[in-house]
Amino acid sequence: NTEDAERAVDAGAEFIITPVMLPDVIQWCAARNIVSVPGCQTPTELVNAYRNGAPLQKLFPGVAGGPMWVKAVSAALPMLSINPTSGVDLDNAGDYLRNGAASVGLVAPLFDPVAIQNEDWDQIAKNAEKVMANVREVGPYIRK
Repeated sequence: NTEDAERAVDAGAEFIITPVMLPDVIQWCAARNIVSVPGCQTPTELVNAYRNGAPLQKLFPGVAGGPMWVKAVSAALPMLSINPTSGVDLDNAGDYLRNGAASVGLVAPLFDPVAIQNEDWDQIAKNAEKVMANVREVGPYIRK
């Protein structure tokens, strides 16, 4: 809700990410020039997030459609900047970008919970190197 967004911004947040598409939060953020990244699952939700002022639309969960879903939706709706999450991993991050995603979000694959628990920072560095090699092949995002 907007009260939580306001508390987050007051505490220093520079952007707001939500698990679902909340038009009031998107509009509140847009009116204050704060980036909001709402969670969306359908093309309709992605478009509504865009129309309400979200410059980046989080596809959550990304695993539901995969890279080819992103390709189809981004081709039909090129004004969107789709950011798949939850389902993106070290091996397929580049596939999402190659197929039209503006960016990707991944946490657990990069920051493996077992590696964190064991303080295995070398493993986390290797994970970062692997995902960066996969996405570097795609090259920089060219805004539509």
